[in-house]
Amino acid sequence: MGEEPAGAGVTPEELTYYRAIEDRFGHLRGTPFLFRPTDFALMRRWWVERVPLAAVLAGLQEVFERRRESSAGPVSSLAYCRHAIARHAKRLISTGSAPVEPATFDPGEALARLASQVRAAAARWVEAAAVTANLETLALAIEGLPTDAEPAALEEALNRLEVGALESAATSLPTAAATAVEASVSAAMRTVKGETDTATRTRMERAVRLRALRDVLGVPRLELVADAPGH
Repeated sequence: MGEEPAGAGVTPEELTYYRAIEDRFGHLRGTPFLFRPTDFALMRRWWVERVPLAAVLAGLQEVFERRRESSAGPVSSLAYCRHAIARHAKRLISTGSAPVEPATFDPGEALARLASQVRAAAARWVEAAAVTANLETLALAIEGLPTDAEPAALEEALNRLEVGALESAATSLPTAAATAVEASVSAAMRTVKGETDTATRTRMERAVRLRALRDVLGVPRLELVADAPGH
């Protein structure tokens, strides 16, 4: 990190939280960036208020995707993302909805299983430190999801976490793995028939690339129920 959060007594867990946010923000922005004191103050507030890391990462993903779709300039501050992060946090922290199949379905068990599968994948990439770090951050975010949140909110958070982690890991893949991903994408896109506009084809290619990345990285599709690797 360019500058540590002010104040003594920062725990390793808190520092990991800050670094995960800064790393994902930097990846999404695509250019070197140092957080300002106001950014650290926001992160400190989120930590104190126990905002799940998943909510922060999901909010960042949402904001940067909107900016990309609108062709607007780069996001230059965490403050620009605070409202999206607050929405994701509210959805995750809100409780009271009817659980899914309460007699047989345990969100905590499902999330623990997903985190364990992601950590197992991370362990297979020890020679690619940046890939391992991305997957470890993903596992940490999954573990921090509140198990009493509405299933729909958990599913949305998992989806955004998956997209963000996979696209971030893609930039650090070893050459052979990156080549395998692109070969898989090219082969799949050659099978697309009929007329498709540019926007539709771009969305299709992104979805195909995400699936190829899951396969190469060996991570599961992040869904509460259908969570088997390669799903």
